[in-house]
Amino acid sequence: MHSALSLQIKCSVCLSDFTDPVTLSCEHSFCRKCITGHMQASLGPSACPECQSPYDEEDLKSSRLLRNMTSTVREHLVELKLDESTPKEGNATLKLSEMEGMLMCSEHDEKFKLFCETDQKLVCVICRDGDKHKGHVFKPVKEAAQISKGELKTALGFLAKENGQLDYMIQQQTTEITKTEDKSKTLSARISAQFKEMHQFLRQKEDEVKKQLEEEEKKVIEFMQNNQSVINRRFMENKEKEIILQSALEIEQPDHFLQWWNEKGFPMTKNMKQKADMTPSNIKYTSRVKDLTVLPDSLFLGPHETHLQFFVWKEMLGSIKPVPESLTLKNPGQSYLKVSPGGARIRQADRVTGLYKDFNPGTVSEENFQAGQHYWEIEVREKPDWTVGVKMGAEKQLSAAKSAESEILLHLKHSKGYVLSCDGKDTTLNTRDKPQKIGLYLDCERKQVSFYNADNMSRLVQINYSSKQPCCLTLVPGLYLDGINSDPLTVCSYEFNTGKR
Repeated sequence: MHSALSLQIKCSVCLSDFTDPVTLSCEHSFCRKCITGHMQASLGPSACPECQSPYDEEDLKSSRLLRNMTSTVREHLVELKLDESTPKEGNATLKLSEMEGMLMCSEHDEKFKLFCETDQKLVCVICRDGDKHKGHVFKPVKEAAQISKGELKTALGFLAKENGQLDYMIQQQTTEITKTEDKSKTLSARISAQFKEMHQFLRQKEDEVKKQLEEEEKKVIEFMQNNQSVINRRFMENKEKEIILQSALEIEQPDHFLQWWNEKGFPMTKNMKQKADMTPSNIKYTSRVKDLTVLPDSLFLGPHETHLQFFVWKEMLGSIKPVPESLTLKNPGQSYLKVSPGGARIRQADRVTGLYKDFNPGTVSEENFQAGQHYWEIEVREKPDWTVGVKMGAEKQLSAAKSAESEILLHLKHSKGYVLSCDGKDTTLNTRDKPQKIGLYLDCERKQVSFYNADNMSRLVQINYSSKQPCCLTLVPGLYLDGINSDPLTVCSYEFNTGKR
C-alpha cells in the first residue's frame, strides 16, 4: 500500500530511508554516510553513483528540503499504520471481522451501508430513516467512494500542477540569486581595477565602496531568500498534502477509505476549494501560487557603479574617468534668451525696460538619451532662481499640460527654496545646502532621475519615471529679477585638455 511512498524516501546506495541526506551538484541525493563511504572507496576521482558526474567533498550540500520531506513521509506512514493496525479497545491484534466491526454504527449496531452526501459521513439504514438525516441525499458506500475518489484525484492533479510551478519558481529564484552573486563579484573586480589607477588616498575609498556593495548584496539576497523561503514553505505544505492524498487513493476498502475521507480527506479538500463556488459540478481550488513571484536580480550601486571614479575624484580633486558628459544646448532663437556659441551656457538677455519681467524661457539639449546611464553637472553659482531637469518625448511637440507631465525638474525659486516638479505636481524639498553645482544622474535602464549637490556629492532627491520616450536635458536660467539673476547656467566640462568652452 505504501510502496510508492517508500521509494521516495530511500537512498539508492543503501536502499534504506534517508539519514542526513545530501545533494550533489548534479542534483542526485544520498545519505551522507553512504556518499562519504563511496568517496573513500573510489580509487580515482569520485563519480555520482546515479549519473557518473564527477564531484568532490565541497559539492556535498545538506538537503534540508529532502530531510523535511523524509520526516513528513515517515511520520505520515507511521500514522497510517497506527490507524490501520492499532486496536481501539487495547487488543494486541485485530482480525478482519474485528476491523469491520470498527465500521459499525455505534448507535444502531448496524454496518455502514450508505454515505450521507449532505453530511459527508457514513450512515446505516436506520440512521437514514431517522429525523437527523431527514431530507438528506444518500449513496451506496461503493458508489460514494468512487465519487469521492474522483474528487480526490482532481484535487491531487491540482496540487501536482501547483507543486510543479512552485518547484520551477524555486529554481528560477535560485538562478536569480546566483546572478546577483555573480554580478556582485563582477562589480567588485571592476571596482578594484578602477581603484588601482589611483594613489594611496583611494585605497580607503575602495574599502568604503566595497562595503557598500557587500551591504547592498546582502540586502538584495536576503530579500530574495525570504521570498524563496515563502515559496519553499508553500511547496512543503502542498507536497505534504499531495503525499497524504496520494496515499489515501491506495486504501482499497471503500468503507475504510470513506472513514478516512470523513475524518481527514473531506476537510482537507474543502479547505482547498474556493469559498465562492463549492458546487460539485464546478469545483475550483484556491491557488497558492498566483500571489507568488520570482524576484529578479536588483543589485545596483547607482553612480558608484557607472561613474565611480568621478564621484571619488570630487573628494580628491585628481584626474579620473569617466567624467560628466558634455552636451550642446539648442539655441531657441528667443530675443530674451542668450545661448553661448559653444552651446554650454544659457542666460537671460539684458533688458532695458521692465516689460515681460515674468517671461522665463528655457532650452533643451540637442542630444537625446534612451539607453545607459548619464551624468552631468550644471554650475548654478549664487543664482537665486533657476530650473534644471529632464524632459521626456523630446522629439515630439507637446501641449503645455502634456509637457508638464513629461518633465522632471528641480527648481530654485526666488524666496521659496528648492522645489521638485514631476507629473505636473510640485514638492518642496527640505535642504539647508545651497550648492554651487547641481549633479543630474539619468539612468535610462531603471528609469530613474537623481539630483545631487555636486559640491559634496550628496543626493538631494531621486525619482522614477515611466515614459518610454527619449530624454533630453532642459535648462531654464530663471527670472531676470531686474538683473540680479543675469548670471548664466553652465554645463560643466571636465575634458581637461580641451580648454574652456
